[in-house]
Amino acid sequence: MRIVDLVRPKVVIVENVRLLTSMRSKDGGFVKDQILADLGKCGYTAGLYEVDASEYGVPQARNRVFFMGVRRDLGVQPSFPAPDFGGRADLFTSRAPYRSFADACSDLPYLESGDSSDDPFHVAVKHPDHVIEWLWDVPEGASAHDNEDPALRPPSGYNTTYKRQVWLEPASTVQTTFGMISGCRNVHPIATRSLTVREAARIQSFPDTFKFVGSMGTIRTGIGNAVPPLLARKNCIALTVDPV
Repeated sequence: MRIVDLVRPKVVIVENVRLLTSMRSKDGGFVKDQILADLGKCGYTAGLYEVDASEYGVPQARNRVFFMGVRRDLGVQPSFPAPDFGGRADLFTSRAPYRSFADACSDLPYLESGDSSDDPFHVAVKHPDHVIEWLWDVPEGASAHDNEDPALRPPSGYNTTYKRQVWLEPASTVQTTFGMISGCRNVHPIATRSLTVREAARIQSFPDTFKFVGSMGTIRTGIGNAVPPLLARKNCIALTVDPV
């Protein structure tokens, strides 16, 4: 807030995980209420919006909370654009169907563990043979922890780990650890491996023309922490105040 008060931009947008809405501060109040109050003290009309990125054309179920503030002297109420995806393909809704993992990634070369392609960001991590064996027959949406044979179950972890995505549904939330096959829902729907950088970037709605720089670890962290560019773009276009 110190920077907001110093710079005084026309619009302030803050994004975080939805868990923030239930967090309490040391004095027992909700953190979200304190953020809204602080924006008000800085001279902003502020609002809070809970958003699922899949409802805005991002091929990923990503639930986040946005705080938006518009400088009070501009006389404009903050607002978030209405969802335009998530409907059924019938005559009773104007929403388009959700975009799926397949919509984002079906044209990429098929890779198994350790394979590579001409795209330096579409390279599969090499996984241990015993992990491949755990996951080989696991269907979409299931985890190696669900295997009937105890010998094919990981020795520890939750049933959200070693879990496959679903091909024809929005991907699960991309996290910074998407390259780890043991992470939360990081297994490709069909291939027995974790997600590549290119797949995660597309699921986050980054165009293939986006220039990633730094180590692969830095790039993975940036992709996993990012606000999906498509969602950010729709939000900014909907603003009636030029945020520049």
